[in-house]
Amino acid sequence: MAKAAPHIRIPGSKSISNRLLVLQALYPGLKIRNLSTARDTALLQRALKGGGDTIDVMDAGTAMRFATAYYAAHTSRSVLITGTERMQRRPIGPLVEALRSLGAKIEYAGEEGYPPLRIFPAKLRGGEVSINPGVSSQFITALMLIAPSLPERLCIRFDKGQSVSVPYWQMTAELLRQLGATVKEVADGICIEALDKPEKTDFTVESDWSSASYFYAGTALTDKPVRLLAFQKPSLQGDSVAEKLFEDFGVRTVWEDDSILLQKIREPEKHHRQIDCTRFPDLAQTLAVTCFGLQIPCKLTGLKTLRIKETDRIAALENELAKLGATVRYGPDWLEIIPPIAFPVAQPVRIHTYNDHRMSMAFASLQPLFPNMEILDKENVRKSYPGFWGEFFL
Repeated sequence: MAKAAPHIRIPGSKSISNRLLVLQALYPGLKIRNLSTARDTALLQRALKGGGDTIDVMDAGTAMRFATAYYAAHTSRSVLITGTERMQRRPIGPLVEALRSLGAKIEYAGEEGYPPLRIFPAKLRGGEVSINPGVSSQFITALMLIAPSLPERLCIRFDKGQSVSVPYWQMTAELLRQLGATVKEVADGICIEALDKPEKTDFTVESDWSSASYFYAGTALTDKPVRLLAFQKPSLQGDSVAEKLFEDFGVRTVWEDDSILLQKIREPEKHHRQIDCTRFPDLAQTLAVTCFGLQIPCKLTGLKTLRIKETDRIAALENELAKLGATVRYGPDWLEIIPPIAFPVAQPVRIHTYNDHRMSMAFASLQPLFPNMEILDKENVRKSYPGFWGEFFL
């Protein structure tokens, strides 16, 4: 008898929601439906509302970058933006320098190049600004989001090589176009015209593809089908590439209106995989544990940004997969995983998640293979998917 597929409505995309919240702060008439329930989104929403002289974004990196750009362009008082100890070790210098070149008045309240930041009222102009696109796409997006509210066209010039996480700033570009802004991608960057009044004021957020990836991993490893609701095709989210990536692991995606049915249709071949994650770094942990669980050796590249996330995700994967018997090699921006011939399933093991929601959700798919595995601090999933544990094992 075929396994019944549970129906699950994954929360709205955190990436889309957070961008729309900034646009809503700039254009208050905007309505947002199916807003993400992630804690990161709630923290950004609180940060944009302000109300005090100190804004604490805790561990929300997106909120730190987006709120910095927003207040640099639109504050009538001085504000201090701060976060957790880890947040104060995540670089923000390239964004600060770019904003200063537009007229922003920002001071470092601690170590140069890192939060916390003191931001003072200033009138930002448009013009041209250069930024290194190889550090964080969120720096580019933060500038793009405030661009339509500036008095002149803003051209963001990319210098020093290849842009990371391109789909994320392209998502921003498409949302700005939907808003009514004129956005032009050029050879060395992107230009955005000023916009007085938005043409579109009602947005519905599609479900989150990054969160969907954990269900893809679960189906690949357990053969369990699942139907996920409220997705769009084509999607604004770069992580929608999960549909194609998991075909290689034997998972078929069946579309029906705005839902997707995930089915395991075959066992994948066991040959070595090499996957460039430059365009979808948030899927790296999912791909790592999927390959490991299927006993497929793999090398993941394009992981430079993983070093400066909630934790050093390359080191975290190396530490925890080694506990499960993997041989792991790594470098500054790559990770190679060789699974063992046989899993040590009887051995009790405690998986540390390093205050990283994606570590918890990625390793969840391995629990059926390792019944004696305990995932520590698993409630950190509140950062992006509060209801994850109640829905993943339905």
